[in-house]
Amino acid sequence: MLYSTSRQMNSIALFVCLSVITVAGCSAEKSDNIPELLIPVTGTVQLDGEPLGGTAVKFLPYGDTKGKGGYAITDSAGNFEAKDYSMAEGIEPGVYNVTFSKIAMPDGNPIPEGQTAADVGALEILPPHLTSVNPDNMKYMLTVESEPISIDYELNSKR
Repeated sequence: MLYSTSRQMNSIALFVCLSVITVAGCSAEKSDNIPELLIPVTGTVQLDGEPLGGTAVKFLPYGDTKGKGGYAITDSAGNFEAKDYSMAEGIEPGVYNVTFSKIAMPDGNPIPEGQTAADVGALEILPPHLTSVNPDNMKYMLTVESEPISIDYELNSKR
């Protein structure tokens, strides 16, 4: 059972990762167009005190920040390592608005193995204040300079 759950989480993570890459207009292969300077960004994500596995973490450029931003997928313990959209580890220096996304069954269970989100009516299970950029509430901002960053996001399902 644990193996099956782990495989389901990996399937979800792969689906979210491929969706993010497709939306960004990039291929799933490592690009030759890797930015000159990428800074390692690692951390954890928890929701209401519990690790939030199988979740996409998106780093969206803010203000004058150049580049495309980055993304990460959390493992079952909520750990992540950010990547640039070229698939290289790290993200460019700058200021980022950070959003979170978790696609699952309406009851919160993982998408069944061999199924896609569309097949089973899976949907975003995180509340809108975590999934969208809101100029009135820029709670999850990250400034990346020249040193590696480790950050822990302790999310609350309530606003």
